[in-house]
Amino acid sequence: MGYHRSNHTVARYRNADATSISRRRFIQGAALTAVSSAFACSLASCDSGFVIPCLGPAPPPAPVSGMTYIRASAIGCALDCDLRNGRNKYNGGAATDDGPRINAAMAGATADNPITLIIDGSALISGLFLPAGGHWNIAGLGCGTGFFVKTGANNDAIHNGPPDAAVPFNPGPPSPARGMNVSLSNFTVNGNQGNGFDGNSTSGSRLGSKSAWYCGINLMNLNNVTIKNVVLVSISAFHIRLSNVGNARVSGCVMKSHGLGTDGVHLDGPANDIAISECDFTTGDDSIALNCPEGYSGNISRVKVTNCTFHSWSLMRLYTTNGSANKFSIDTVSVSNCSGTLAEAAFLIGILGASLPNSIASLTISDCKLEAPTILGVAENFGTIVLGNVSFILSQPKVVWISPQANDACGVLRPSPLYGTVTCVGSSLTFDNCRISRNGTFTAPAAILANNSRIETLAFNGFEVQDAGVPMPELLDIAQGSIGQLVFGSLNSNNIVVPVPEGGFSSVGSVSGAGVLATGWEFPDSVMADGVPYFSASTGLPSIKINGVVQLYQQP
Repeated sequence: MGYHRSNHTVARYRNADATSISRRRFIQGAALTAVSSAFACSLASCDSGFVIPCLGPAPPPAPVSGMTYIRASAIGCALDCDLRNGRNKYNGGAATDDGPRINAAMAGATADNPITLIIDGSALISGLFLPAGGHWNIAGLGCGTGFFVKTGANNDAIHNGPPDAAVPFNPGPPSPARGMNVSLSNFTVNGNQGNGFDGNSTSGSRLGSKSAWYCGINLMNLNNVTIKNVVLVSISAFHIRLSNVGNARVSGCVMKSHGLGTDGVHLDGPANDIAISECDFTTGDDSIALNCPEGYSGNISRVKVTNCTFHSWSLMRLYTTNGSANKFSIDTVSVSNCSGTLAEAAFLIGILGASLPNSIASLTISDCKLEAPTILGVAENFGTIVLGNVSFILSQPKVVWISPQANDACGVLRPSPLYGTVTCVGSSLTFDNCRISRNGTFTAPAAILANNSRIETLAFNGFEVQDAGVPMPELLDIAQGSIGQLVFGSLNSNNIVVPVPEGGFSSVGSVSGAGVLATGWEFPDSVMADGVPYFSASTGLPSIKINGVVQLYQQP
């Protein structure tokens, strides 16, 4: 998520402002209220029947030479908290705040004295504030072990540094030197999300204060971070926030909270070499956010997401500029073997124009099945985007459209529903063995270009529309944009009437590819590249251009 002021409630909430977080407001529309209410019913921490996902028992960590191991029960922690509701699990009264004992026991962690806390029970905490430089770990024993954030704590559940380490939330550059070596595994964090007057935050805002939001896990200025098999539920804001972090691994985690602002894994720039795998996201906002201008601000590089499931506002948000003088880039992002249902878009790319050329340098999405109104909601320049073996299940249940928009049609790539007036340029978009599934008369072009936006090369190497009902009118809607090279390596034109609307080829530089003739569509002679067989729109016959001259094509 980013920061920016706008006249629209949703845009004000979701856009960019480098100096404040006031733009993050709840959407008042009934659609997303219904989504949040559905999540709330299953996660209300005040309900003694609240079910926390269980990842099974886990053994204590295997001893490592030079590591100091501390059991929470051995340092005087009461461990008397019911992780479902924060009350004393023995008598229903007030549980004991074990946070101060844990903080004191872990305070001496250094490179020469790394410490692992074994959380061997369930602890009420007013916040764990552990050494800023790292060299500490928390290892749980699986189900029933972990932490419940005390009502009125008004802070993160776990972060590195003193209680005020996360203030201000977005300090801007320069980013500090990084510490290292933090590992969190096999426990639960119940963030005790309230309404701003109960639960963790009693500031008047459920999300936190005017200067900082309250996260489940908030790690800053670190290399070598591992978060494994951690369950985070009912978090006030971001489940996991990583700011100025490198070589981080998040795996096997479950994140379930309702309400906007509850991003799953939220990365602020700079960040590098991030792997997210085998995670289950049910969030009221972006499952994963790559937000360069937030935090200390900087480039984000090499992010790999594999084998995850999503039920969220978006699978991933990526943006590199918020209108300030500083502009950044995101490179080498891959998402594979994932599935999910997304309310707004699978990928929300950018929030404002004037990004650097190719600012989202490379994004690869492969072997995914995604139900959403759009796969790529674009409001920023991009370099290379490749979709390989992606199934797009068309769905338009609760999209928030911010005017003005050229249209409100679904599409694999289209202007962002939230930021639809941005002009952007993409270097290349490639479809490899992709398909659209739809029911009824939904229109879902492979690309909708508006605001004079342009894609230099758009290639299809395996593409089809399934379960079409009424055939889709056109493959591409480019009346308000343009394409440099349109390449058909392989495309099944069944259930697609024409490649572009009438007159649309005036916005295409050239058409090429070994699969042009097989589409059965007719193309103007003027746009055809030399040596490519096609059906001529002027004669209706198989044709080919040789040295710019149209000839009848003879099948070899």
